[in-house]
Amino acid sequence: MKIIHDDPPMPEEIENGFYPRFENGWRHAEVIGRCLMVVFIAGCVGGLLGPGLFSERHAQNHDASLAADYDAVVRAGAPTTIKLETRVPPGGDQVAVTMSRDLVDDLGLSSITPAPQRWQAGNHNVRITFPVVAGQKRAFILLSGSPSFHGGHTFWVHLDAGETLSWSQFGVP
Repeated sequence: MKIIHDDPPMPEEIENGFYPRFENGWRHAEVIGRCLMVVFIAGCVGGLLGPGLFSERHAQNHDASLAADYDAVVRAGAPTTIKLETRVPPGGDQVAVTMSRDLVDDLGLSSITPAPQRWQAGNHNVRITFPVVAGQKRAFILLSGSPSFHGGHTFWVHLDAGETLSWSQFGVP
């Protein structure tokens, strides 16, 4: 019998196809592979590799006049949305939202739903006015765009008679 490894098994083990060092190495490779799969799946569920269970965040200011639903981690150039929920002033027929100029520029703002009535651009902000149905208490605004930033970025929005709402997003290439 020709021995091809350092730890010679018994002749009957070779006949049955058992090679202890190979079997131990194979078992280690299986355990490492399973651990890597668990880490990969946890990352997917956590939203590290795209939209996941924990990737969407909700922010609200103290007086509850503004709330935002957004993705905490966004990919540069990939479409993303921010949903704003605003309080309508009593008896008002419109809502005016002032947002940071970075939100328009760095988010690559491409569409706003509903369509704004009026835009007013300032040096560091943009004021947008939206029509609302009479008697409506809350208004929803959907901002869509493709981010052009990398790393952490802070955006802010406020109503004319309300507190400022700010949130942070992280852009990856």
